[in-house]
Amino acid sequence: MKVTSWKHWPNIDLDADLLAKSVIRYQDIHDHCFIKLSCNSNSVCSAFGIKRHFKHNPLGTVEKNSYPHSLSALLDDKKSPKELNDCPQLLINIEAHKRVSEHFSNENKLCFATVYSPLYHLNSMLAGTLTAAELERAPYKKMLSLLSDITAQYIEALLLIKNVRIYYCSFHACGAFCSYQQFKTLVAPYDEQCIAQLTHQNHLLHYHCSSSIYFDYLDSNRFSLLSIDDCHDVVSIKALLTSFPDITFVGLLDKLLLPRPLKTEEIEQFLLYFRRNLDLNRVIIAPSCTLPVSIKNNTLLRTCSIVKEL
Repeated sequence: MKVTSWKHWPNIDLDADLLAKSVIRYQDIHDHCFIKLSCNSNSVCSAFGIKRHFKHNPLGTVEKNSYPHSLSALLDDKKSPKELNDCPQLLINIEAHKRVSEHFSNENKLCFATVYSPLYHLNSMLAGTLTAAELERAPYKKMLSLLSDITAQYIEALLLIKNVRIYYCSFHACGAFCSYQQFKTLVAPYDEQCIAQLTHQNHLLHYHCSSSIYFDYLDSNRFSLLSIDDCHDVVSIKALLTSFPDITFVGLLDKLLLPRPLKTEEIEQFLLYFRRNLDLNRVIIAPSCTLPVSIKNNTLLRTCSIVKEL
């Protein structure tokens, strides 16, 4: 079975050299089937002068922006970015990927680059208050157009790096945020602009949501790997694999490690249950999103070793 894991690198992810060295060291320890470089999620917003402060918790996440910014003010600010080269943190991410790719130990390993959707950045600018109705307003459309342009340029630059594949995080693709028609007309076009240049080469789509998912992107044949936060039982995974034969489900490692690491016998029973109902050759054991920084290397090594030997 293919096994991999990834985590965030709080504060370390602000420096290309430190981030690359951390990812390489992590890969040297675990020798995962492929690599994912988890970038700073504020990479785009920081170019607009929007700051976040690290919040010390087991997940190693950062606090949301404390107040919504004025989109008109951000757009009118002469210092605001207009293209990829105006976004220092994105350039840092690209440089980190180059260093990981060039390292001799990763010569034949795919490395996934995390790319957040334009709506994720927009929602961050608004301190998490974005609503679907607002997407029809002029400042929102203008900002999303700019964010989509920058994201598309970012993906284009990443694809020039050897062995890099895209891990695209599509936010707000759920019924809790918008209706099906709103998704098709107000949300999907921005994502589609960003992923237009992708071909069917093991790129990974991550749906970050807690409600019903719209699977329209799968028809584009731009992704062969799929990660979903709330799709973790045999019935839902089997339905997914049956409906979309080119898609591999990425997940389940969370179930082995959270809320506590399972014992060897429990892991064997867990995967035996799944093997009876699923073709596990199509399932990669990995976190659906990212692992908490609190999980120890020894625990992760032991868990992944058990899975690889099954």
